[in-house]
Amino acid sequence: MLPALLALALAAQPVPAVQTVPAALPSPAAIAPPVAPDLPLDAPEVRPPGDSVYRLVPWLDVPLTALAAGVAILPARYPFSFITPRCPCDRAEVNGFDRFAIDLHSRAAGVISDVTVLASVGVPVVADAFWVGNTRALREDLMVLTETLALNSAAVMTVKFAVQRPLPVTYAGRDGLVKQAQGYRSFYSGHTSTAVAALTAASWTYTLRRGPAAWPWLVTAAVGASVGAERVLAGRHFPTDVLVGAAAGFGFGTLVPLLHARGGRLPVALAPMGRGVQLTGTW
Repeated sequence: MLPALLALALAAQPVPAVQTVPAALPSPAAIAPPVAPDLPLDAPEVRPPGDSVYRLVPWLDVPLTALAAGVAILPARYPFSFITPRCPCDRAEVNGFDRFAIDLHSRAAGVISDVTVLASVGVPVVADAFWVGNTRALREDLMVLTETLALNSAAVMTVKFAVQRPLPVTYAGRDGLVKQAQGYRSFYSGHTSTAVAALTAASWTYTLRRGPAAWPWLVTAAVGASVGAERVLAGRHFPTDVLVGAAAGFGFGTLVPLLHARGGRLPVALAPMGRGVQLTGTW
């Protein structure tokens, strides 16, 4: 009897509530995979040394370069078929900004300008070969440089034969150029244009491969200004000849490399903007 009473007493006692604490769930930040820090959308793409930065189209680039070279070389070999000498000329027909160049005639400056132009083309080629070695990238760089110079030279010769501006030394009656076709090719300066085109193309190649830097552009500006000043001092060009030559060289030295650039920097497109259009694209 006693055990039964004890069992009933225990059954009548209240059962203490057991408190259960839910396990803490991990936060989304704890289980999410690590996220790389955001990079600016306009961050320049820096390519490793030796990497290809140009995309060529051989069936287009090779014939275009050959045609441009022919336009540049053939008229220069047979100038009398295109130019008619017309001096002695009155120096008063030269604008006041250019007229002082008629009295300049430094043979040393002319020689220095020739050497500087050769260095402007040769030094970037040697530096590029040293940097990337004998690789496909080097051959692509050389093709882009060759095409740049060919197109630039074709434009120079076309304008020279179209304008037929007498050289300063032709106005001065020096060097026996009054009756020679070579005396009527002043506008615009091929020396200045060639130097600036070669160095501009080389600066873009450096920028596309290694990222933006100021020194290639400073060298381009300094050497271009030097060649222009030397041509004026030599009496072979007027100041306006070298200014236009520098602008044309920069244009060809920029256009050809960027049209061949890899990495999504082109194409450039026209996009609507209000009532007009704007030029868009990545460079």
